Amino acid sequence: MPHHRHRTWAAALFVLLALGAVPLARAAGAARDLPEVYRQDGFLMQVLLAAAAGDVTGEGKSQLVLSGRNYETQENYVFLLRWNGRHFDVLWQSPNLWEPVSHLAMAVGDFTGAGTDQIAVLTRTRLRLFAWRDGQMQLIHEEAGWGAPEEIGVVRHPDHPHDLIAVSRQHAIADDLPQKGVELLGWRNGRFRLLWETPTMGRVRAITGGDLNGDGAWELVVEIGAGTKPGQVQVWGWRQGRYVLLDAEPLRPAPVFAAATVPAGTGHLLAVADDRGRGAVYRWGSGFELLAETSRGLGWAVGSAAAGDFFGDGSRQLVVVGYPSRLHVLQLEAGP
Repeated sequence: MPHHRHRTWAAALFVLLALGAVPLARAAGAARDLPEVYRQDGFLMQVLLAAAAGDVTGEGKSQLVLSGRNYETQENYVFLLRWNGRHFDVLWQSPNLWEPVSHLAMAVGDFTGAGTDQIAVLTRTRLRLFAWRDGQMQLIHEEAGWGAPEEIGVVRHPDHPHDLIAVSRQHAIADDLPQKGVELLGWRNGRFRLLWETPTMGRVRAITGGDLNGDGAWELVVEIGAGTKPGQVQVWGWRQGRYVLLDAEPLRPAPVFAAATVPAGTGHLLAVADDRGRGAVYRWGSGFELLAETSRGLGWAVGSAAAGDFFGDGSRQLVVVGYPSRLHVLQLEAGP
């Protein structure tokens, strides 16, 4: 399943051997350390698929949303979790969302304009929207599926008032690799509709979005690459009625399957975790500037990441999940 990037032994060996090389696009220089402040192995499910964050309960701090799978029992679940000061507690567990021959993809955002975030879950045949109401999670909308994409994120567009679900979609095959673009699904007239799409980008491996340069408009950020080879992070912006490529840089010496944006002043920073198990934070303006990086590896096969104020102290953390079911929390900044 592409969500957690099953590896052959050969692929695993490639990652381990690659640890000796350091072909970073920009040297770490004076980048500060990005400390790991919490870790748990064997968390919740046999395999964790994805992480997302948002204020789903409306309590003013971030909750963590995880999806996972138990293979032998054919179970797919989504969990809403809250940090209790020592670890994450489960507030809600979805019904079993397993479907034959289907991935499971999920995104967290205020898609309907309700003022609090909802959880969108996509399988091959259904798109479900869950929201926290009257102290419990409720299924508030369900419609025919758009398919469950391998890559999913949340972005905003200048011509839409709410968050959008950004999903990858295959356009063609070139050199045996899928060439993908990104489609933006938005809430309109009581259901999700395809509102915008990008040109073909390449082999998309991660999607996120944010106002990277602080100008008030969100950029679409994707990582493009093949297999276990290093790729490039691309920044796309909405210009004169279409998405155009603004920047493309080979930031990391390994694939970036995990990317998230972090509020910082008037804009966002980009936080990533690469497949060597290294987390990093960048500022983007005329290019990417490395601000912070982990000094110790988190372990190979990193699959997803989410950023938020999980501790509720005004600081920001980056949650990273790795294969098969590792949970890491990195402290991005100190609280006030």
